[in-house]
Amino acid sequence: MDKNNRSKLILYAIFIFIIILLTASFILEFGVKETIEPGKLIYSSDGKVLRPPFPSSFEHPLGTDKNGNDLLTRLIIGYKYTFFISVIITLVRMLLGIFCSLSILYFLKPIKAYIESLLTPFLYVPAVIMMLLLANEEEIIIIKHGSYFLTFYQILIIVLIGTPPLLALFIKEFELLLNKDYVIASRLLGGSKFHISIRQIFPVFKQRFYIVFIQQTIATIILLIHLGVFQIFIGGKAKGGIFGDEDRFLSQSGEWGGMIGQSIFDMIHFPWLLIYPSCAVVGLILLLNIMIKLLENIQR
Repeated sequence: MDKNNRSKLILYAIFIFIIILLTASFILEFGVKETIEPGKLIYSSDGKVLRPPFPSSFEHPLGTDKNGNDLLTRLIIGYKYTFFISVIITLVRMLLGIFCSLSILYFLKPIKAYIESLLTPFLYVPAVIMMLLLANEEEIIIIKHGSYFLTFYQILIIVLIGTPPLLALFIKEFELLLNKDYVIASRLLGGSKFHISIRQIFPVFKQRFYIVFIQQTIATIILLIHLGVFQIFIGGKAKGGIFGDEDRFLSQSGEWGGMIGQSIFDMIHFPWLLIYPSCAVVGLILLLNIMIKLLENIQR
């Protein structure tokens, strides 16, 4: 088996694993979650009353969270929210970036330099800072419009914040392709902008699209972790503790960035609440980076 075929085989295996994990996530939440009882108060051998979270045990391999739920189950359920939030944000960013960059190169070429100057600050200002400034009024939004609108609003802000750097990248990428000899020849022969984009730009850019898409997905996952550390959870917050009496809040959706953020204050007393979600995120990012390397090998 040559290197190219081996890379494709590994890539397919990773893709199948992601699909299986997504399927398990849906089955656990909508199929068997109702039959899984959270761990309540228990008594120790010396008669003391213990309350969640509980450490790893035979019944709960990764322990439980503060609501008494099995942490492994919570991680698998939260995986689909992490995956879909990141993929949707990345997909919308990519489509906006492609459309806007081609529009600028086709119709706004005389002011392209000014547009690039406006995009430059977004390359250096951390996205998490802009997110904190723009999307920190979640309690007011939930009261007025509900949690679903809050999720839409948060995703919209993340999309808008991440689009300018991607737009600057696509302008450079498409400008190089538009200056290729075969594209110039097609334009001189009367090829329309639509024809050039569909027949000559996109087939070449398609190879690059997948790599940029995965890179942007990784960047989005990292941003979700940063937001979680600042206690901004996608989908809003829920009261912590088995009785809802905690003074801190938990991630409503259970996406992995929120699970990490909600556990940073428990690192000393309940380290498994932070370690296992962190390992899950590291594993996901590692898989995505492996996919990037495999795609690069295939394209060579």
